[in-house]
Amino acid sequence: MPVYLHDIPLEVAQQRFTEALQEVGLWGILGSEEIPLDENAVGRVLFAPVWAKISSPHYHASAMDGFAVRAEATAGAQPGHPVILAAVDGEDPGFAYVDTGDPLPEWADAVIPIENVEPLDQLGQPGPDPRRPAVIRIRAAVTPWSHVRPIGEDIVATQLVLPSGHVLRPVDLGAVAACGHAVLRVARRPRVAILPTGTELVPIGQPVSPGDIIEYNSLVMAAQVGQWGGQAVRYPIIPDQFDQIRQRVLEAAQTADLVLLNAGSSAGSEDYSANIVEMSGRLLVHGVAVRPGHPVILGMIATQVKVPEPGSSPGEMPRWTPIIGVPGYPVSAALTAEIFIEPLLAKWLGRKPNQPEEVRAVMARKVVSPAGDDDFMRVAVGKVGQQLVAAPLSRGSGVI
Repeated sequence: MPVYLHDIPLEVAQQRFTEALQEVGLWGILGSEEIPLDENAVGRVLFAPVWAKISSPHYHASAMDGFAVRAEATAGAQPGHPVILAAVDGEDPGFAYVDTGDPLPEWADAVIPIENVEPLDQLGQPGPDPRRPAVIRIRAAVTPWSHVRPIGEDIVATQLVLPSGHVLRPVDLGAVAACGHAVLRVARRPRVAILPTGTELVPIGQPVSPGDIIEYNSLVMAAQVGQWGGQAVRYPIIPDQFDQIRQRVLEAAQTADLVLLNAGSSAGSEDYSANIVEMSGRLLVHGVAVRPGHPVILGMIATQVKVPEPGSSPGEMPRWTPIIGVPGYPVSAALTAEIFIEPLLAKWLGRKPNQPEEVRAVMARKVVSPAGDDDFMRVAVGKVGQQLVAAPLSRGSGVI
C-alpha cells in the first residue's frame, strides 16, 4: 500500500487536477436550467445575460402626489404674485390631480407637489375635496419634467441589466422583474456527494463513548458547498471496510458531479482512500505541501455509461467524476474545501472564485512554519493604536 505518491506544491496539484478535468470536458459550466423569478433565486448564478424587455418605468409617471400641469402655464409664479389655473373642459383641462406612479396626461409635462399648491373652489376658498378643486393657486414656477419619472429613467428596453456569471442579490430580482422578466436561466447547481468514513464515527445527537468521534465534517462541508452555489448530498457514515467504501464511491460517482471522500486520506492501516481512487479510475495527487490539509487526494472516478451507437447495439463509455479525498481533521477538511472545492464550483457555475480580503498586519508573536509548505494560519486581527496586529490562534487541526 503506497504512503504518499508525491508531496507536491499546491500550484502543481491544482494544475494537475485542472488538466484532468479539461481532458474530460469538465472545466466549464456544467449546464443551465430555467427557474421562476422568486426569492429562491437569490444566490443563483446567471447562465445568460438579462436584457430588458421593457423600460422601467414604461410610461411617463408622476413622481409625486400633486397636480399635473404644463410648465409654461406656471411661468412668472412667485410667492407675492401667484399664478391661478382654472379647470376647463377639453383636451387641455389646465391641471389634473395625480398620485405618485400615475401616468402623466399627454398634454402635461410637469407635476407640482400637492403641498406647493393651494386648491380652491370657485369662490376662492379652500374646497371640500382638495383633489378636485375649481382652481389652483401656484406660488412658484416649475420647469418641464419637474417631479416626473420619464420612460426608461431606471431601465431602458434592450439595455443590459445583468451579465452572465452574476450572482443574484435581492435587489437584482427587483431589477429583473421591473424590466419584464418572470423566469431566469441560471447555471445548474453542481451536485456534490459527501461520504464520511470511519468506524469510530457516530452521528450527531447520538450518545458517545471513549473512542467515539462525532461526525460533523460532512455538515460543515455541505454548508460550504451550499454557500458556494452547489447542492450537497450527505451520505450515511461508512465503516472502515475497503469494499464497502469503494462500492459507495462508485455509486455516488454515477449521479454526482463531485465526490468528497472524507478521512482515510493519510497513511494509516485503515486509510483506504488513495487505493480506492487508484483502483476506480485515476489517482492524480496524494499529498500536497500545505498545512493544515497535507494528505489531500485528487483523482477521477470512472463509471460505465451505456450510449447508443448508430447501426449497432448500445455500447459503453466511461463517465468521469472528480473525487477529492478530504483529510479527517476538521480544520484540514474546511481548508481543503476552500482551496480545491470553491474554485471548482465557481468554474462550474461560471462565476468568479471568491477572493478573500487582504490586509497587512504585524504578527503578535513569532511563529515557525514547516519548510517547503504553504502554511495557512488562522489569526485574530485587531487594531492597536494605528497598527493592525495579527494574533495567531491555536493551530490544532481539530480546533474548528
